[in-house]
Amino acid sequence: MTETSEEMPTPELVFRIFRALGERGILARVKGLIVGRPQSWGFDRQNSVREKSEYRRKQREITLQVFRAYNQTAPIIQNMDFGHANPQVPMPYGKNVRIHTVNNMC
Repeated sequence: MTETSEEMPTPELVFRIFRALGERGILARVKGLIVGRPQSWGFDRQNSVREKSEYRRKQREITLQVFRAYNQTAPIIQNMDFGHANPQVPMPYGKNVRIHTVNNMC
């Protein structure tokens, strides 16, 4: 599970972070990826509805692009309501998560 927190990183920073994980072999060992919905608004960055939508789209695309460069088969679920999203679904630390896919598609 991963999320970008309230810091709203650029797509370039998200790319570099995932690439670093991939280059170290970490992404190749991941069995599935669950990504929290990116926070796209803050008091210091009051984005319009269109800007929020575009920011989230870019985050989803870059995450998928970089993850797939290092792991072609693991299921990916994005835009989940946990972490710094609102509303929040509690996700307990240290527990196993099972991702059920249909015909290996998410």
